[in-house]
Amino acid sequence: MQRNLYFDALRGIAILMVVAIHTFIASEFDNYQSICAISMREICNVAVPLFLAISGFFIGQKNFDNNSQTFKFWRRQIPKVYVPTLFWSIPYLALAVFHQQSLLKNILVFLLCGYSIYYFIALIIQCYLLLPFIQKKMLNYAMGGGNSYFVINLCCSNILY
Repeated sequence: MQRNLYFDALRGIAILMVVAIHTFIASEFDNYQSICAISMREICNVAVPLFLAISGFFIGQKNFDNNSQTFKFWRRQIPKVYVPTLFWSIPYLALAVFHQQSLLKNILVFLLCGYSIYYFIALIIQCYLLLPFIQKKMLNYAMGGGNSYFVINLCCSNILY
């Protein structure tokens, strides 16, 4: 598949926005500089949804004609995002255990990617799981494959929030 410079540029902009998000200092609305910083951070918050939309556009073009293709997709894609998330969540779990917080609750939060900085991983996994179903059952005739991600994103966003 040939590179698409438009999407590469969008990814580059989204990367810069993520870096910008992590450089702004949270503060009060007490002066002009703080108001500008908070406003710029809010503008940059579009970065994660932009990444999801770009990924969804390409993943939505995949063909899931049979169950073996679906399971192959899940076996390949889900571990790519889930395993690193579990690895990088270990310090959060260790801190929770150290501070004697509920072990059962924190194990569930750990396994469900519930630590706040990994909210988008749970969303990505939901999209991976729902995409073949929605593409086959609901959108096969009404919309093209790339458009199906829009509906998935709406559904998952409403479930999470």
